[in-house]
Amino acid sequence: MCTSLTYNSQDGGHFLARTMDFAINFEASPIFIPRHYHFDLEFDKNGYETKYSFIGASRFVENYIFSDGFNEQGFSIAVLYFNPKAKYAETTEESKINFEASELVAWALGNACSVDDFAKKIPSMNVVNSKNKFLKINVPLHWIISDKTGKTAVLEITSTGYHLYDNEVGVMTNSPDFNWHLDNLAHYNHLQPTESKAKTYGKYVSKLDGPGFGMVGLPGDFTSASRFIRTTFIKSYMEPAVNITDGIRNISYILNSVNIPKGIKINSDGLSDYTQYTAIMDLTNNKYYFKTYDSLSFKEFTLSKELLEQAEVYQF
Repeated sequence: MCTSLTYNSQDGGHFLARTMDFAINFEASPIFIPRHYHFDLEFDKNGYETKYSFIGASRFVENYIFSDGFNEQGFSIAVLYFNPKAKYAETTEESKINFEASELVAWALGNACSVDDFAKKIPSMNVVNSKNKFLKINVPLHWIISDKTGKTAVLEITSTGYHLYDNEVGVMTNSPDFNWHLDNLAHYNHLQPTESKAKTYGKYVSKLDGPGFGMVGLPGDFTSASRFIRTTFIKSYMEPAVNITDGIRNISYILNSVNIPKGIKINSDGLSDYTQYTAIMDLTNNKYYFKTYDSLSFKEFTLSKELLEQAEVYQF
């Protein structure tokens, strides 16, 4: 599960935001990672050191595992479930950086300064089949990336290889693959925020009995396909954000339309997916907004000058 989007305000603000929807509680919280922090890797205990500091949602499981975040360069990334489409390598490659899928977010935040820079690094990556230490399964994932220029892309690793797609819509959910979602948008081209016109059938004129009929057919369920359409439509037609504050408010309204309450979406194993947290990343002002399921408001965390000077991990 999960829904993500990018958003721009008219004063130049750029955001990446997401919901984290899952049945098993990740117990994630905002974590700051400093420059030159050492990460071990599942397939390489020598690991790597971060070049850039960053903030994101994380849980410590033998290492800090991040599901999203942004760094001091204004580069951001979020990971979403991609079952059953994700296909990883069966073996490591000595000439490449070998990852377990959940390790990729932290590495990208610590080493990439932009979407273009991340793209250049893809040939050096090798994501390998491996059981995640927390979920105890080979986790199927794909990633949305964005930077402070507004450039946005989607990385998917499938049976046909590594694919980095330009994301001009600025929305991503889960399976099917990203291009399928783009093709599916054409099935909803009739949707509009304005009213439909009255229709004449023979001599009878059928008039509307209330507002909102331009959106008849907008899907309201919580499937990946429906959340993609709903998020794209609302994002495209709601009143534009003049400034950063408007941007945060608008994103909150958009994501409220896809937030999943407990008990609404029950899986075959009897567990209920729900929106564990919502995160909004302000890539222009280096701010991270975080709201859990039980919270009524966002908490704000800033990648400040003082924080950048810290040499230790900090859990907010």
